[in-house]
Amino acid sequence: PYRALDWQLQNRSLFSALKLEKLAMGLVVFLICVVAAFNVVGTLTMVVRDKTREIGILLAMGMQRGRIRRVFLTQGVFIGLTGTVLGAVLGLIAGSLVNRGQLIPIDPSIYFIDHLPVLINPLDAVAVVAASLVIATLAPLYPSIQAAGLEPVTAIRYE
Repeated sequence: PYRALDWQLQNRSLFSALKLEKLAMGLVVFLICVVAAFNVVGTLTMVVRDKTREIGILLAMGMQRGRIRRVFLTQGVFIGLTGTVLGAVLGLIAGSLVNRGQLIPIDPSIYFIDHLPVLINPLDAVAVVAASLVIATLAPLYPSIQAAGLEPVTAIRYE
């Protein structure tokens, strides 16, 4: 008796390895986004510390705390948006160069291929960009609340 196997059943271990690789890459991208979020939080916290005196003067002159919060939220979102756009564009360029064999040369006499095939799934790219934008919106919340919560007299005395 003969058995017929389709190519997916025949290469089941390869497909499970590819699924695991995709999951691992998703985890790596997520961790990169988390590190970027901490970078934004750290940067804005340092800006708040550097500008404590100026924030105190603005509060003493009557600026609303909500507007101060908005200034730092806007700055954080701008940093995140800039990083997201630059990352997406550079990622697409790098993927295209790898796909054409210009970024990572492969010797076809050693391997069975002459370049690494790269397929950019638009849905995955949109999901990463959306997650980056959400993180970029949430990351500056703590520093902006910290800036808006300063007491004017204490902040003016701060050096």
